[in-house]
Amino acid sequence: MLVLIGVSVYVWNKRKYVDEMHGMMVGMTLGMVAGLITATLFLIPTGNFLYGTIIGTLVGLLFGITFGRLGGHLGLVEGIMAGPMGGMMGAMLGQMMRPFSIDVFMPFFMFIVLLSMLGISYATHCGVSCCSGKTKKAEAVPSSFITAWTAVSIILLGLSILLPFSIAEASPVVSQSASNDLKLPGYIQQATQEIKAEAVMKDGYQEVEMAIANSAYSPNVIVARQGVPLKIKVHAAESAGCASDIIFPDFNIRKIVPAGTSAVIELTPSKAGTFKFHCSMDMARGKLIVQ
Repeated sequence: MLVLIGVSVYVWNKRKYVDEMHGMMVGMTLGMVAGLITATLFLIPTGNFLYGTIIGTLVGLLFGITFGRLGGHLGLVEGIMAGPMGGMMGAMLGQMMRPFSIDVFMPFFMFIVLLSMLGISYATHCGVSCCSGKTKKAEAVPSSFITAWTAVSIILLGLSILLPFSIAEASPVVSQSASNDLKLPGYIQQATQEIKAEAVMKDGYQEVEMAIANSAYSPNVIVARQGVPLKIKVHAAESAGCASDIIFPDFNIRKIVPAGTSAVIELTPSKAGTFKFHCSMDMARGKLIVQ
């Protein structure tokens, strides 16, 4: 985000030299990237798709409208369109990346952002000294410009690789034998088929085991008793996919179980009824029946 702000300040300082065509590209790019960065970085830790889309869109509109005006009325329209596009795409990207390896995703995401900002910085420089005709002669790209961008890119890419970005809680890795036990026949992975299991009473609580494989839950129907604390022992296979991100909306519970690990979800069903649970994309689904 600091890189985006820094590039925006550079462009704003050169605004009186930027012609209409370059202004249109500046507004579209900054609006799109601002929305994309904001929504993606908001969604990854929070998982709140609604607020992420809204916040990302508003930030994208702010940048898109402000800088789109440099390209006249067409640039303004492009900036207005780019803001919501970046915000919505960033929200979807952040939501889809949550269950997967954030440590791998962040360097790639940083590279794309840096490449976009380098491109718009160069385009602005070109618009000032190469293409617009508003200066007497073309100027080469200064060595200080190249040096600064190289240093910033190396530092930020290095940090994105070295810093930990995982948002999942630490959990023990499932043993090889347990993992093999959790391999389920293909027919029970179908989203339309109900696989029911009843929670077993223990010492003061009830417990049930659930496996995640091929982006599906097994069982996907859990029967439990009212008023008794419930522990759901979740085991995620390597093929867990987006189903690793489990949401129990009625109990305000969100849990990420990384592929190849296990975790425990604890809740107390205080009233009878049927309560749905699903993945962050609402593709893998299940229900808790409290009796």
